[in-house]
Amino acid sequence: MKLAALALCALSGPAFADFQCTIERQCGGGTCEAFDGGPLSLQQSGDSWIVALGGTQWQAFAAATIEVGGEVSLVIPPQEGMSGLVTVLPDGKVAFTAHAGAEGGLVAITGEGQCTSEGG
Repeated sequence: MKLAALALCALSGPAFADFQCTIERQCGGGTCEAFDGGPLSLQQSGDSWIVALGGTQWQAFAAATIEVGGEVSLVIPPQEGMSGLVTVLPDGKVAFTAHAGAEGGLVAITGEGQCTSEGG
């Protein structure tokens, strides 16, 4: 896949590559299940990224790039009731974790899937 080349273009010039991801499964509370929350969209916007899922958007910041670590890792600081991390590997695989405070404790959800890039 040409994901690595497109990601490098996104990080080194004015034209940005966006990612459209399909999350295949999510895990939380000791169980895993198919994910039916719709597509995960990652769009670079200046020095930050917009992470969108199920009608909610979060602002994220790059913690690692293809040029430095071989992957794109986006940190989502606390907002809209959660924080998290999204990682896209050069082969297009995506993993995410989301953390949120809940009554009686903390909720941690992980997920995985596949991304394609657009633009760039």
